[in-house]
Amino acid sequence: MNEKIKLNNSVRDLEISQKKIRLESTPSYITIGAHYNCNASCVFCLGGDYPSFTLEKYKNFFEPKLKHVLEKAVNIGFCGFGEILLHPEIGGILDYLNATLPDQSKAFTTNGIMLNETICQKLTDGRYDVMISLHASNGTLHEKLTRTKKFDDILKNIKRLVELKKQKQSKLSINMVFVVTQDNIDDLISFIKLSKELGTDCVSSNYITMFETSHVDMSVFWMKDKANAVLSEAEKYKDGFSVNLPLKFQTYQKSDNVACRDPWEFFYTEVQGSVNPCCLAGNHIGNLNDSSFENIWNSGGYFMLREGIVTGNIHTWCKNCLKYDKNNVNKLLSHITFRPETQQKLLKYIFENNKKYNLKKEDIGVEL
Repeated sequence: MNEKIKLNNSVRDLEISQKKIRLESTPSYITIGAHYNCNASCVFCLGGDYPSFTLEKYKNFFEPKLKHVLEKAVNIGFCGFGEILLHPEIGGILDYLNATLPDQSKAFTTNGIMLNETICQKLTDGRYDVMISLHASNGTLHEKLTRTKKFDDILKNIKRLVELKKQKQSKLSINMVFVVTQDNIDDLISFIKLSKELGTDCVSSNYITMFETSHVDMSVFWMKDKANAVLSEAEKYKDGFSVNLPLKFQTYQKSDNVACRDPWEFFYTEVQGSVNPCCLAGNHIGNLNDSSFENIWNSGGYFMLREGIVTGNIHTWCKNCLKYDKNNVNKLLSHITFRPETQQKLLKYIFENNKKYNLKKEDIGVEL
């Protein structure tokens, strides 16, 4: 970590402790929505047609706007819908990021299909966090969830990446991702064991986020006792291996909550330049096409969110978030994307079929 990053981190921590609303520090965690086409068709993915990330766009738009901010960041995510490693420029993108941001961790999400020898060499030459969305410990379940027949190929690719990391003593971090659904909840323990056997660094598991009515029956929100039992068993595998599990469905004390730091340290921009307060909230609070970073970071939306956390008058966007209150895990709307139109559509569907779901109004959450 270079001195610029250390100083920025120190200033930000001081500003948080002093409950500052206007900041001198810049975000430590930046994500650019690097969308591209996909070679899988995961049953829980939103999918869709999004503007594609390009190296030219990064050089000509994001760098001039954010270079002074990127240089002080700890982690820069190039994450979005689709498979970024399919990009015809991916070799040049990785080379450029290695050269221009050597001290920052660069995060990518991949399904692992395109982790060929060339890509693995480039990833292990730099400082990267690679999140591999595998979701299953066997080929049959993997095919059901991703609608591909590439499980064995992906395992070979992961083994290659792990071996190269060892050979080069690389700073690469390999994170295995598991989206928890009703179909794979019983596979979570086996997935953790496989990830450890492969030599990866971490498992990160999260509940499915509902975007479509087809996602409703996939959610373990409707089988809380079963989910809790599996998560309790999974906790036993944390010794000597990093395993990040979703919250159990239970009651939490107010003291269990930790104030959200995102409005002080996180910045998310879509590839077309619109800025969101976090990965979850679907509301834009600025656009880099119209405003400078400074004008977005120290004005309107960010001021509102910081002030809400400092005063306890939390904005509606945040009231269903687990970072605001862990008890929200027991509320349906924390499992649905934070977009008002989608929430209304899914609530309508659930109540039309409520003989099946038996949803009570007190278990919904705060409607946007």
